[in-house]
Amino acid sequence: MAAHHLTPERLHELLDYNPDTGVFAWRVRWYRVRPGDVAGTPDGRGYLCIQVCGKCYKAHRLAWFYVYGIWPDGQIDHRNGCRSDNRLLNLRVCTNAENGQNRGLNKNNTSGYVGVSFDRKNACWQAHIRVNGERHKLGVFKDIEEAAAAYVAAKAKMHPYQPSLRLVSTRFLGTI
Repeated sequence: MAAHHLTPERLHELLDYNPDTGVFAWRVRWYRVRPGDVAGTPDGRGYLCIQVCGKCYKAHRLAWFYVYGIWPDGQIDHRNGCRSDNRLLNLRVCTNAENGQNRGLNKNNTSGYVGVSFDRKNACWQAHIRVNGERHKLGVFKDIEEAAAAYVAAKAKMHPYQPSLRLVSTRFLGTI
């Protein structure tokens, strides 16, 4: 991890953090900011960033540091997938592989299900899951729901960190 010069004491002097809401508020006056103003602006990826002592910090990492007094050893995962939800109960330290278990649908997903794609060559649905960077084929199916069910069953066994889907497809609500 990079060297951090911000101390927990200095952070507490500058900001208040509410672990139940995940909101940071300024305690001091900064340029146009008044005490009590909400701190943080969203970056292009949905994370909240807060500039403290001339350095930009992700709010979820600051929340961890604020509460525990140490920088997280690894990545911070948002359990519910909402990158701006910095409530303490929504944050957990994880590895890159564990964080990957909590992914939702990719932008280019056309099936509407995580881990399911259509094989045009064979005109069938494929289910696949990634574990520790390796893609595992779970089978081919004529029915999209069968492929999705195969993914969910494999996820329960192969993703111990996040054994269930976090982002639920509207097509999939009845089967979870």
